[in-house]
Formats: sequence, C-alpha cells, structure tokens
Amino acid sequence: MVSSRILAERSVNHLVSLFALTLCLAASVPVRSQCAGLHAAITAHFVPIKPGYGQPAHVQLVFLLINDSDTAVDVKAGSWKIVVDGVDLRNSDFIFGNGPMPVGGWTSLEPGHYYELGKALPAGDYFHGTGEHTVSWKGTGFRSSTITISIPSNP
Repeated sequence: MVSSRILAERSVNHLVSLFALTLCLAASVPVRSQCAGLHAAITAHFVPIKPGYGQPAHVQLVFLLINDSDTAVDVKAGSWKIVVDGVDLRNSDFIFGNGPMPVGGWTSLEPGHYYELGKALPAGDYFHGTGEHTVSWKGTGFRSSTITISIPSNP
C-alpha cells in the first residue's frame, strides 16, 4: 500500500517540476532563442474513492501550455494527445473537447500567454492495474515531460 506521505511527496515533486518550467520560461531569455515557442507541463494527482460520494477513484491531471515566442501560435488542439504508459489515448479529442474552455475553444495562443486546464480520468478506465503508471501529453509543436503516478491497490 502506498502511504499518503509518498503520494504527497509525488504531488509536491510534480508541482516543483511545473514551477521549475515556469521559472525557466520567465528567465531573461531572448525570444529568438532556440527554446522560444510552445512549452507544455503536466501534473497528476490520484483522488481515492470518498465514502458517500458517487464519483469513482480518478487521476486529476492539470495541463499547462505556454507560448514564450513573440508571435501568436495556433495550438492545434485537435492534435493534443494524452499518453498513458506510452500509448496515446484514442479519445483524447473527446477529453480535451469537453468541459470549460475559452470562448471559441483552444485556438490561438498569444505571445506570453498560457492555457491551463484540468481533466479527471477514472482510474479504472485509464490506469489498468495498481502500481506506477507514466503520463504525458503532446501536440503539434510541443511535448510535456513524462511523469509517474502511483495507483494504490485499495483506492
């Protein structure tokens, strides 16, 4: 069984990674550098079954897409894929196409702006078996780092 302390440490590590990416992008880097463009980050947090609630155990994913170039970029949302254990989720379009989003959808991202969004994936549907699973997301012009999430045996 994975202790809550280990889960908390993993969550902190994911947030530290996200913060480090943000600091890197906020550093005084000339816009014409090789790293200008779209940059993606992802965090994951396991949410167990809560007694008295109907929602199943799930993995809460938070996605961040930053445009650090000096021009607007078409984010090509139709190309976005969530990758679990090295496999693209076939229904990524459905997952990203539902829920709150900017008016007009995920389209052009202005210079210096970012999109931040969250999605909940039922653990039993997307993370088969207990133990560690890898997660990332990608799209035309970007790819996040791959992170690890642990699914306990008694969610």
